[in-house]
Amino acid sequence: MDSSKKGGGILMLVVVLGLITFVCALLLGVVNGVTKDKIEQNGIETRNAAMSEIIPNAEFADVEVPADFATPADKNQPVVSGVYQATLDGAEAGYCVEVNPKGFGGALKMIVGINADGTVAGIKVTEASETPGLGAKAQSDKNWIAQFAGQPADGSLAVSKDGGTINAITGATITSRAVTLGVNTAANCVASLG
Repeated sequence: MDSSKKGGGILMLVVVLGLITFVCALLLGVVNGVTKDKIEQNGIETRNAAMSEIIPNAEFADVEVPADFATPADKNQPVVSGVYQATLDGAEAGYCVEVNPKGFGGALKMIVGINADGTVAGIKVTEASETPGLGAKAQSDKNWIAQFAGQPADGSLAVSKDGGTINAITGATITSRAVTLGVNTAANCVASLG
C-alpha cells in the first residue's frame, strides 16, 4: 500500500473524529445550559424540604457561612455550603447547616439541624453516591439516622468503633464516620456564630 494513501486515511480519520468530538461537546454544553437552572432549583427544593422535616414549622433565614467553614484549611474537613437560622413563633429555634463531608463513594450532601438548646435536631442526607445496601443506608435507614437526634451538638460525636455513641452502619464505617464528621462540623459552625 502506498504510504501517502495510508497517511491521508489517517488524517481523514483524525478530522472525522475531531468533528464528532466537537459536535458531542457542543450538544453536551447545550443540554447543560438547558438543565442547569432546573437542577439548581431541585437542589433548593430538596434542601428546603429537609430543613422543614428537621425543624418543622420554622421559618429559615440565610446566614453568612463563616470563612473557616466555607473554605477549610484542612482538606479533610467538610465544606459548609449554607447556614440557615430557624425561627419558630418569633423565637430562635436553632440552625440548619448544609455540609458536604466525603464518604466512601464521594461527597455527601447533608442537612444538619442544631436546636437552640445545643442538641442535634436531626440530620438528612440529601445526596450521596455510596454503595447500595451499605453506605446508602445513610440516606434511607430511618433508625440509623434517628440516633443523631438529641445528641449533644458540641462537636464531639464519634462512631462506636472510635469510642463514641454513634452505631456505625454495618459494612459502611467510612460513610458512618463521614456523616458523623458532617454533624460535628455543623455543630462547630453554629458554635462559631456566637
